[in-house]
Amino acid sequence: MGDLSDKRFDLGDLLKDVSHLISPPEIIIRLRQALEAPHSSANSIAAIVTQDPNLSAQVLHLANSAMYGLPNRIDTVSRAISIIGTRALYHLALAVSATNTFSRLPCELVNVAVFWRHSIFTALVARSLAQRCHVLHPERLFVAGLLHDVGSLVLYSRYPEELREALMISRGNEQVLAEQEREVLGFDHADVGGELLRIWGLPPVLQEAVGRHHRPGAAHQASLEVSVVHLADALSNRTEHGSFSEYGGYACLVDPGIWTTLKLEEEDTDDIWDEITPQFLEILTVILPRARA
Repeated sequence: MGDLSDKRFDLGDLLKDVSHLISPPEIIIRLRQALEAPHSSANSIAAIVTQDPNLSAQVLHLANSAMYGLPNRIDTVSRAISIIGTRALYHLALAVSATNTFSRLPCELVNVAVFWRHSIFTALVARSLAQRCHVLHPERLFVAGLLHDVGSLVLYSRYPEELREALMISRGNEQVLAEQEREVLGFDHADVGGELLRIWGLPPVLQEAVGRHHRPGAAHQASLEVSVVHLADALSNRTEHGSFSEYGGYACLVDPGIWTTLKLEEEDTDDIWDEITPQFLEILTVILPRARA
């Protein structure tokens, strides 16, 4: 790597520099407050969501997608809450809002189309793994999978010259890339992502799921959630559509302790692609309407 001995990098300073770009929308703050209020109701949460017509439309489209496979169409936010639950609807709204927010970050070094394809693919795999492992509220893991790499958008928008060589060396291999980032900056995109989720008010377990997904052995209180995101990321990177690399899928390594933590065998994931593939293109175009796979 180039000589960066005179540079000083601080994660807190980085987040301050981009705070005006990464703050959660007011509607997400209000939704979280309503969800945490002791006497909140489905109607009060629906009333908040319906104040944003675009958000309402995207959330309803997700609720009606192959991800849920419901037999009858859902036409209102209130009906969606009664079918999939308030927390699931909140996490869908969070996923849409976060994607809209972070998509606005200027980032020339990252192929944004490839980035979001990888993120959405990982989100779907994480949700499926969470269901297989009987994790409470699997939509939480959909959000964590969707946002697991958002720290990359921040890093490469703020430090393009410092990290250009890291991208070239890694050729899209995320594990190598994270190592290169730590060598240059002292922290990596996962660390940044965990802090972004803290700023958005997500629970500590999801902050850790994102912040430690490249180092699952460093998990403290969320080893299950970290393991789900780590495995979802690795499995996605092995596929053509789901890879973070512009060069296609690669043999992304899985931490061997993951299988024990999740009580899974590797062959337990063999059929996951049959489940994910019908969902992927639909969810991609719902969350990113201008996206093309």
